[in-house]
Amino acid sequence: MPHIHLEYSDNIKLPDVKPILLALNQAMVDGAYVASANELKSRAICQQDYVIGLGDPSQAYVHAKVSLLTGRSLELQHEIAQVLLSTLQQHLAEQNQLSVQICVEILEMQKATYAKKLV
Repeated sequence: MPHIHLEYSDNIKLPDVKPILLALNQAMVDGAYVASANELKSRAICQQDYVIGLGDPSQAYVHAKVSLLTGRSLELQHEIAQVLLSTLQQHLAEQNQLSVQICVEILEMQKATYAKKLV
């Protein structure tokens, strides 16, 4: 725990998304937002079917959904969102001819309904 789901529009040129995922995980570790790096699970999906606005092809997006167990204050959630937003900005190469919207969304998962088993 936490889970980071990164989605991005297919008009963004990312030759390898793993360095971005590693940077997001490192930011979570550096900020002491997790007890152990092994708790983090990050993944990315390139979206081919999307529309931004009315379909302007010069628009693009990167959206990180961060699922956290309940219990963190709104201030801490805001801090995590800002750190990850900054990390994404630093690790995304400039996208020529594109206007890129970068978003981070914090989602809370209920501890009572989250199940996990190490095997």
